[in-house]
Amino acid sequence: MHSHGARRCDEAGLATLALVLIIPAVVALVAAVAQYVVYYHADHLALAAAQEAVRAAQLADGTEAVAQAQTEDFIDQAGSRLLLDPQVVVTRDEVAQVARAEVRARVPQVLPGFSIALAARASGPLERFEAPGP
Repeated sequence: MHSHGARRCDEAGLATLALVLIIPAVVALVAAVAQYVVYYHADHLALAAAQEAVRAAQLADGTEAVAQAQTEDFIDQAGSRLLLDPQVVVTRDEVAQVARAEVRARVPQVLPGFSIALAARASGPLERFEAPGP
């Protein structure tokens, strides 16, 4: 019976120590998962914005300026809190007959000290009309 009491003395505070070590690890894990979810959603939103820019730039009468303005409006409506400091670049290459768009932004921080940037790109052929043959 004496050894049983000695063991209780040795284990005093063990539960507190376990909580002090485990709780921060669990909180960090939950925050890391939340950060990944925010990044994943922001990445998909940036890709959707780049695709929106390409759709606007592909039109036969489309311009880079109009496509960029429409994309900035899309970002403002869909996720201005999810894409921080977005930068949109739209190009129409008349020689290669292709429209390209790139959206760059920062992702909101869930974990302190982690600044995450992302870039999404899209491209597609320019729309063109040809007169019917004889």
